[in-house]
Amino acid sequence: MKDEVLQKIYNNEIYLEYLRRHPKWYYYLDLDSKYMQEFERVVKKESKTTTYDKLENLKKQINFASSIINYFRK
Repeated sequence: MKDEVLQKIYNNEIYLEYLRRHPKWYYYLDLDSKYMQEFERVVKKESKTTTYDKLENLKKQINFASSIINYFRK
């Protein structure tokens, strides 16, 4: 594996955990460093850290707070 790929992986705890649970990625990342972008995309999707997931989580929190406020108003 290239040094830059290893450095990205070891600097991010989420990448390390995902790699430990899905060791097939060792093969792909060792094969070609171009797979790093795909790896990052998959990890973000699986760990729900994409922008869409963050916005959905914020939306749920706002709806919950709104429901609590409406409940106490009645």
